[in-house]
Amino acid sequence: MSEVNENDCVSCGVCISVCKCSAIEFRDTPQGKKAWVNSVLCEGDGLCTAKCPTGAIQLKHFTDEDLVAQIDAALRED
Repeated sequence: MSEVNENDCVSCGVCISVCKCSAIEFRDTPQGKKAWVNSVLCEGDGLCTAKCPTGAIQLKHFTDEDLVAQIDAALRED
């Protein structure tokens, strides 16, 4: 499942346009309209995370640091 950091979201709508399961929509917040992920609909494919220009969306339990660590471990020569 993905989650949005509202402070980083610039409301560009890219995440909404690429979400194949229609799990993302804009919600009114004190900071204006921000992307919001419906956890019931989210399939966790990460396309929104890859396309977000500000990095405001992250996959829960799969942060950029986690993925880089997995790649490093896979490429490590022991």
